[in-house]
Amino acid sequence: MKTKYYLIIGIFALALFLIINVPASLVTNAVKDQLPQINIQNVSGTLWRGSAQQVTVQSRHVFKNVEWSVCAAHLLMAEACVELNASYNKNPLSGQLSVGINKKLYGKNIKTEMSAQSLGQMITLPMGEIAGDISLDLSSLSYEQGGIPAINGVVQWNNASITIAEMAKLGDITITLTESDENPINAEVSNQNGQLAIAGQASVSANTDYIVDLNLTPNNTASKNLKSSLSLFARPQSNGSFAVKNNGNLKQLGLI
Repeated sequence: MKTKYYLIIGIFALALFLIINVPASLVTNAVKDQLPQINIQNVSGTLWRGSAQQVTVQSRHVFKNVEWSVCAAHLLMAEACVELNASYNKNPLSGQLSVGINKKLYGKNIKTEMSAQSLGQMITLPMGEIAGDISLDLSSLSYEQGGIPAINGVVQWNNASITIAEMAKLGDITITLTESDENPINAEVSNQNGQLAIAGQASVSANTDYIVDLNLTPNNTASKNLKSSLSLFARPQSNGSFAVKNNGNLKQLGLI
């Protein structure tokens, strides 16, 4: 009886050892076969905790020095979940990503930092040249293929400036992002220490329609040329501020 008991315990321990020490390369090779648009290079470690020198997605997005660890507790909820640290376009990126049985992507504590110039190179923005330092801190996000991500978090843009006809120093801009039943993205915008006081809202609906409603109020540090430049895209108000009201679809701007 004892022999049978010890045999069962030994088999269980061996199986557990093999599972824990599954080489990451076995899994990444399977990923390559099933998802050829993903290229994973120089893999080391195990399935549960490993690293890759480079991960390329659709030949456009390159993640370097990728490290991951599996969130074991999420397996009980039939979710694939990993904690990630990587570099994207030489910018640090970290957070938790998971995929549920509904095939929806979830994220928690997603953080990255980059220069505004880097952001301008990554996506086409409907504005002139931008400068400053941007930090992203998302407490949560959820994304389903073909849709708009639902986001909660904060974007901080420090030493912000935009150059159209003339450079406008915008100070430190805070964008607070929240989701709602109507819109997966709602943004409250404000700033401090700029040549313009910025206050207002923006939102994006599930069908990618957007609405922007901002007030820009020049202070005594704003030049006459800057105020004249504002009138090119914003409507002057009787109190000296300028109203930016716009709506449309993100697809028209080439953002998606």
